[in-house]
Amino acid sequence: MNLLQSKIFSVVVLGLASLFVGILPNCFGRQGRKQWPLLLSSLLCFGGGVLLSTALLHILPELRESIPEEYKQYVEIVFCLGFFILYMVDEIVHFFYGDTHEANIFHNHGHNNNERRRSSSAKYAYGTMESRHLLHRESSSQASYNPSFYRARSDSVLFCDQPPSQLCHVGHQEPCSAAPTANIGLLAALSVHALLEGLVVGLEGRSDKVLLLLGAISSHKLVVSFCLGMELTSNPLYKFRRHFVYILIFSLGSSGGILVGMFVTNIPTEIKNLLIPILQGLAGGTLLYVTVSEVLPRERARWHQQHEKRGAGLIQFFSVALGFGLMTVLTKYLDYDG
Repeated sequence: MNLLQSKIFSVVVLGLASLFVGILPNCFGRQGRKQWPLLLSSLLCFGGGVLLSTALLHILPELRESIPEEYKQYVEIVFCLGFFILYMVDEIVHFFYGDTHEANIFHNHGHNNNERRRSSSAKYAYGTMESRHLLHRESSSQASYNPSFYRARSDSVLFCDQPPSQLCHVGHQEPCSAAPTANIGLLAALSVHALLEGLVVGLEGRSDKVLLLLGAISSHKLVVSFCLGMELTSNPLYKFRRHFVYILIFSLGSSGGILVGMFVTNIPTEIKNLLIPILQGLAGGTLLYVTVSEVLPRERARWHQQHEKRGAGLIQFFSVALGFGLMTVLTKYLDYDG
């Protein structure tokens, strides 16, 4: 297999494999939200651990190695800048559309409660609050797992006049799921990272190294693709068409990077040595924000509402640790550094 054939093979394999693995969660996600909500949450926490490891143990070390020596003192600043950029975008969206989001959330909760009253087949629906059931328990003087959450509305959770029972020190409230910044930011960060990884393959001049890079990139790109698919599946408002488009954009990241590297071989050294690491660092900071501010708080909040499932938090923790550990092993032992 010559150099051109190996690069074309890499384009096809990375694109199709990522697309298939990313769409796979959508095939069982809708049914899983009703029948296996804790399993779905555990998979999402697993994805959170994967993203956390990708940001801190994969992208950040790459940034340190690739950035020019005179700029190494700014590595952490560039990384954190990606975090704050998405944080700022998120707050801007909430500033202009926060009231609409809150109204939609309460409208959806009311609609979900009406649907629950008409259907007795499903006890729990993943991503919704069992507020009517737990409020009924609370009104009958039975201690709920975290009653401050159910008494609270909007920001009043910070000013509850009665402390929560059990050991929870705060009211576990989900991040605003109507804001589009989390999934869009996650998609943008992963796509930029995939594009830059593909660019390295496209610029490679030996066919054997191209295949080695293909194996190294595939080892973690397919895991990340599955986690992205799970994250998109967790939002019941996302239909298959949008899910497919998002996964397609991500899948084309590495393939597009390879094609760009094949046809644009005369990239100025200054741009290659400085711009690419900066984009990597911004993508890593964005992944960190989505993981610690959106994915993990959301999953913890959904199950801290269920006092019947008090052990769910431990299952989520071990899922995060498993995803983090798996991605760490793939990064440390299967990445190609030649």
